[in-house]
Amino acid sequence: MSIASQLRAAGHICYFNGIIPLWRSPLLIAAVFLTPFSFLFFLRVISTPELFKFGVVGGILFTVLFTGNGMLNDCAYLRLERQLQQIFVASPVRPLSYILGMALSELAFTLPALALFLGILFVVVPFGAAVFVALVGIVLLTWLMATSLGFLISTFFRQLREIWPIGTLVFSLLAVLPPLFYPASRIPSGFQWVAFLAPSTFSAQLAEAVLGLNQGSALSPAWLNDPWFDLAGLVGATVLFGATAVYLARWREP
Repeated sequence: MSIASQLRAAGHICYFNGIIPLWRSPLLIAAVFLTPFSFLFFLRVISTPELFKFGVVGGILFTVLFTGNGMLNDCAYLRLERQLQQIFVASPVRPLSYILGMALSELAFTLPALALFLGILFVVVPFGAAVFVALVGIVLLTWLMATSLGFLISTFFRQLREIWPIGTLVFSLLAVLPPLFYPASRIPSGFQWVAFLAPSTFSAQLAEAVLGLNQGSALSPAWLNDPWFDLAGLVGATVLFGATAVYLARWREP
């Protein structure tokens, strides 16, 4: 198949797994939005207006990161229960086209919630077109990173009952404990570097730097404050997970 054919195949997979379910069950949009909005609601009640800004950024990134959990659940379910992946293996569709189509379908689920969160962010931290473009880039890199990791993990499941606890655990560790909803400077200075073991911290730090939220909140060691370090970390994690998903994931059943 040509590149154009592979891209069309990815589009069809996105339509099958993302657009059709959204069209038939609009409540799925509310389900995607509910958890990060709950965190945001409590932050609005108990925190200062300055900290609330960090919470809105966290809501955006939390929503994007959980595309990885959706990817993990959908890919494992379609492989184990519906035997759909085996059909693609037998077809001319390449693994990258399948992964891209499934990842796009997960992004489709989150677009309404992301649009609403970006609207809230614009109200609390007004930003221009350049900042908006930078935020979209951060969101896309985070989405690629999360969905690549989700697909990779999904290929190692052998039973459906394993999917929910492992997926929820992995992506909760990436989206709840790291400093997404709060500034990394709130972590004791001797342990701030630990937060960067989670690649989602790079996304949060970079988004906060673009918005000017972390000015005056120095981290220790000093190189943790460099936005270029955050960009390199986010790009590196995205490339690592993406390459691993394409080349090392179990595409064919043993």
